[in-house]
Amino acid sequence: MRLALVLVSLMVAPSAAAAVAPATPAAARVLDVALGAHGRAKVTRYQHQTVVRERAGLFAWDCSGMAAWVLRRGAPAALESMGRERPVARDFHRAIDSAPTDRARRGWLRLERLADARPGDVFAWVRPPNWPRRNTGHVGFVVEPPREVPELPGALAVRILDATSVPHQDDTRDPEGEGGIGMGTIVFLVDDAGRPTHYAWHGTASRWAVETRIAVGRVVR
Repeated sequence: MRLALVLVSLMVAPSAAAAVAPATPAAARVLDVALGAHGRAKVTRYQHQTVVRERAGLFAWDCSGMAAWVLRRGAPAALESMGRERPVARDFHRAIDSAPTDRARRGWLRLERLADARPGDVFAWVRPPNWPRRNTGHVGFVVEPPREVPELPGALAVRILDATSVPHQDDTRDPEGEGGIGMGTIVFLVDDAGRPTHYAWHGTASRWAVETRIAVGRVVR
C-alpha cells in the first residue's frame, strides 16, 4: 500500500554520525568493507550478476549481490546462516526478522526500533504486495544513525549504502548513469513502537511512502 506524503519542502536535521560508532566489531568490519568498495569503485553498475574486479575498481551487482559480497568479508557467519551461497533480499529479511531482539542468534540480532540503528547495521524489506515481480525486495547498510524529520512525526531519515538502478535523495550515483553501489538518503515511517512500516525511496523528496515488511538487524559475527 502506498501512503501519500508531502515531503518536498521538509529539511532533515543535521547528522551526528561522526560521533556514533558501529555497535559490534562485526558491524564495524561490514561498514569498513562496504565503504571501502564505495571508495574504490571507478566503474559501477546495477546488474543481477555479481562481477567484481577490485584492482580495476569494477563493482557490478544488485542490492543482494552487494550485501552478500560485503558480509562474506565482514560477517561470514551471518551470511552462512541464510543457507544460500547467493541469498536474495527476501532471504536477508527472513534472517533478520527471525532473529531475537535480546540476544544474538546465528550471527544476527534484530532491532525492534529503527531509531536504535547504528552504522554497519543492515536493513531489508520484502517486495510489497501487488508490486512487479522483478525482485524480492531490497537490502542495504546503514551509514549514519536515523534522524528525525521535522514537521513529520514518525518519520526517520537514514543515510544508507546500497546497490540500485534508481538513486535516492542526495545520492552519490550519477542520475544518468548505470546505477550500482552508492550512498543516498531514504525515509522510513515507524509505528508507535518505533518499528519501520513504510519506506520513502527518495527521502524527503518522496511523494509517497510504500508499506511493506521491513526488518533492521545487526551482525555480531
